[in-house]
Amino acid sequence: MKITILDETTASKIAAGEVIERPASVVKELMENAMDAGARRVEVEIRGGGRELIRVSDDGAGMTPEDAVLSLQRHATSKIRTADDLFAITTLGFRGEALPSIGSVSHLTLVSRTADAEAATRLVVVGGEVVEMEEVGAPPGTQVSVSRLFFNTPARLKFLKRDEVEEGHVVDVFVRFLFSHPETAARLLINGREAMQYPGSGELRAAVLSAWGRQAAEAMLPVRLALPGMSVSGLVSNPALHRAGRNREVFYINRRWVRNRTLTHALEEAYRESLPQGRFPTAVLLVDVDPGAVDVNVHPTKAEVRLSREGEAHHLVSQAVRQGLANFGAAGSAEIRSAGPPPSTGAPFAGPAPQGALPGGWAGTLGAPGVLSAAFQQTAGDGRIELRPLAQLRQTYILAESRQGLLLVDQHRAQERVLYERFAAARLSQRSQSQSLLSPVSAQLSPREAEALAGELEDLAAMGLALEPFGANAFLIRAVPAELIKDDPAAVLRDIAEHLVTEDGGKSVERRRDRLLITLSCRSAVKAGEALSYDEMVELLKDLSNTARPYTCPHGWPIVMTISNFEIDRKFNR
Repeated sequence: MKITILDETTASKIAAGEVIERPASVVKELMENAMDAGARRVEVEIRGGGRELIRVSDDGAGMTPEDAVLSLQRHATSKIRTADDLFAITTLGFRGEALPSIGSVSHLTLVSRTADAEAATRLVVVGGEVVEMEEVGAPPGTQVSVSRLFFNTPARLKFLKRDEVEEGHVVDVFVRFLFSHPETAARLLINGREAMQYPGSGELRAAVLSAWGRQAAEAMLPVRLALPGMSVSGLVSNPALHRAGRNREVFYINRRWVRNRTLTHALEEAYRESLPQGRFPTAVLLVDVDPGAVDVNVHPTKAEVRLSREGEAHHLVSQAVRQGLANFGAAGSAEIRSAGPPPSTGAPFAGPAPQGALPGGWAGTLGAPGVLSAAFQQTAGDGRIELRPLAQLRQTYILAESRQGLLLVDQHRAQERVLYERFAAARLSQRSQSQSLLSPVSAQLSPREAEALAGELEDLAAMGLALEPFGANAFLIRAVPAELIKDDPAAVLRDIAEHLVTEDGGKSVERRRDRLLITLSCRSAVKAGEALSYDEMVELLKDLSNTARPYTCPHGWPIVMTISNFEIDRKFNR
């Protein structure tokens, strides 16, 4: 195969592909430049999900006409002078490819002025070529407007998601900069509407309030700890506030947002004894280290970094979070934890079946034999399966007896399956069993969550969850499915919204609706650790038997484990 040198146009598009993946990538690069220029006010505006327009304006240092022209050349930078500088990066942007990469796949207009200049410089770039240059009037600072993004790379344009999804990614980028630069005032406009405004008070908690709402801000605990050459500060949630996913675990190294498995593990390890399994904290943690101990060149967009002292960083973050939780009173002292297991919340077994209750056992149909486990295929003479609840193990599993052996049924997953199919049927029939709340409950969401939820109100109403907009990024809950009447409606809504924004926007409408059903059923189902009466166990097994798929929950996990009579007898050498 013959090796050739690529022409400049093709090389520029390849470089753009490394840096500019979607509209949010443009916003990230331009906000990085604004912060590095010392901006105290930044405004971001997008239209059409960023396809039509992205505009970032700042009041930073600005550029001279000569620097403005150079900024559009590949590998031009104000932040690197020698190769050694690459190993001590103290700025957010440094590669010198942001503006030329953006300009090569869009129509870009740059207006910039230094504080001592009489006029600003305006440059227009189309597909990487400067087509206009003139002096104009403008305030000190820089404004970059990007339109027709990916106009000359249709393959990349084709892979953009619907506008709401792209807008959500822009909101995420905007919020990350609020947290890392709380001293900078910032404003976000989406399709002419103000989506978020932050006054730049310098307080991290105020930034959290603007981005995630009052409930999150009030639940945050301060953390701060230092080692020689390394420190961590920020906010973490008290154990009462937890979420279904990790999308609110936010980390920075030297004020650069990063993804780092070591930091993620350290945070979650600190909460291991404080949160239910499968739930995650909210956290904004800023780690400061010697720039020479960080390699930011391991990822094209600098989202992943490598630390030379990862073990120390893990220890520092874990200890800082543990101290924050201990100060809140969530974690006991080491002496208390080592004294033995915590007091039992109840007997390990719920007790034997009452004498005389259902003397013949309970029989229920469990679907086609072709998909049944061996224990479930043992049927009575009329083709039904005989199951008799015996007890509750650790208030988590129902022990039941069949003719062929012992069954352990996960009570949460069992009811999750029952409710999932019940909600699905209600949605199809438009006959949900909802219950009006005595007093409507308000729920505050993040801008991205509110945007995602607004498109699902009709489907949620069909499932029994009646909502209406209630101010900026808030909803009023007027009715809930009957199964949710004992739950916290606002917490349920936040979980639903979180699942919507973490779900891939490219999925079908039906897939997104299915996620709503799964979330509702998961929140409504009896939890591990809840005691069930004998009658409740009977009812749950009966309901499970009437489902179409009684052996896996909607997430795909098994519901039933079987220990056959043969295995039991073999263990006892019978």
